[in-house]
Amino acid sequence: MSLLFTLAGLALVCALTFFSAQLQLSPAMNSQLQLATVALLALAALLQLIGLLRRKPAAAEAPPVPIAKAAPAVTQPPAESVAQAQVVQFLARLQEKGRLVDFAMDDITPYSNEEIGAGARVVHQGCREVLKELFEIQAVHLGDEGETLSLAADFDARAYRLVGKVPEQPPFTGTVLHRGWKTSKVALPRLTDTAREVIAPAEVEIG
Repeated sequence: MSLLFTLAGLALVCALTFFSAQLQLSPAMNSQLQLATVALLALAALLQLIGLLRRKPAAAEAPPVPIAKAAPAVTQPPAESVAQAQVVQFLARLQEKGRLVDFAMDDITPYSNEEIGAGARVVHQGCREVLKELFEIQAVHLGDEGETLSLAADFDARAYRLVGKVPEQPPFTGTVLHRGWKTSKVALPRLTDTAREVIAPAEVEIG
C-alpha cells in the first residue's frame, strides 16, 4: 500500500515538473496538486514507518533460551553385579566369624581326625552365629528324620525332593531322610561396594 502512494506521489511530482507548462494549470490548481503530492508522499512515509514498527518486535525478540540439559541419570549397577557382591559379602561374614573359607580351602590331609574335629567346632560356632544373624531358618518337615511320610498330589515340589523308586502317580509314601531347611527372613547387610571381590584381606603384621 505504501508503494502505491509513493508511486502516485512521484507521478504528480513528474507532472508538475515536466508538464506544468504544457498543462497550463492555474496557480490555484498548481498549489492543490503540490499539496496532494506532499500528502501522498507523507502518507506513503507513514505507512512505511508503521510497517517497520510492526516488524521491530519480532526482530528484537530475545534469542530463545537454550533448554538446560538434564542431569545425567544415576546409573544403577546391574542386578547380576549386586547379586555377586552379596554372595561375596556373605562369604566374607562366614570367613570373619567362622573361618569357613580357611577350613574349606586348607589341605586337611596332614591333620588327625581330632585336630579336624577341633577346627570344625570353631567353624560351626562362627557360621551358626552368622546364619542366625542374617536368616530365620526353620525345618521344612517338622517331624523327625526316619519317619514315614505320605505326600498327596498337591505337595510343594520345591519343598520336597523325591529320591529312589518314585512311582508315576501320587500319593508318594516314603521315609524322611532329611527334614530340609527354609528361611522366613533374609537380612543381608546393605552393600557399600558392588564391585567387591575380596572375601578376606591378607593380614600383614608390621614390626
